[in-house]
Amino acid sequence: MMDENSFIDAVCSTAQSLGYTLEIARNGRRQIDFGHKKLHEGHLRQLFPTILSENVHIPTLINEIAPGRPCTHKPMRIILDDMSS
Repeated sequence: MMDENSFIDAVCSTAQSLGYTLEIARNGRRQIDFGHKKLHEGHLRQLFPTILSENVHIPTLINEIAPGRPCTHKPMRIILDDMSS
């Protein structure tokens, strides 16, 4: 089982390898730019470990911690699928 920091590193690395821009925010947190909206390390910490659960509904989970970011839902599923393959 992956710990929280390993999860964040893996998500950021996978996102970057899939062509998403990884930025460092003013507060020093890494954030993934999904084009119109971003998810930062704090969001990823809140998603962990629930987002790794089987049959999780990613849109609902993301909306709970970062509302108004529908453009992140599909890319996060792709990132997680890539991480598990």
